[in-house]
Amino acid sequence: MTAADKVCNISFPGFMSGNKRTPATNVKITKQPKSGKLKVVAGKGMVYTPAAGFKGKDTFCTRNTAPGVSGTLSGCVTVTVR
Repeated sequence: MTAADKVCNISFPGFMSGNKRTPATNVKITKQPKSGKLKVVAGKGMVYTPAAGFKGKDTFCTRNTAPGVSGTLSGCVTVTVR
């Protein structure tokens, strides 16, 4: 959740296997949000910026990979802007 006209920082720590974490090094946006902008920040996560004056729910999707980890992790995120 984020406030209207404020950015929302979304961390993505990577993949977990047992007690080991492997950072996601390749994050690809597969569906852009309709009511805002999404930017990938290498090594940190993503930044969602809602459109000026927008309030409501917005959804985006990503596909994430990392060296040495088989497969991909894909998913969608819904952000509520109030």
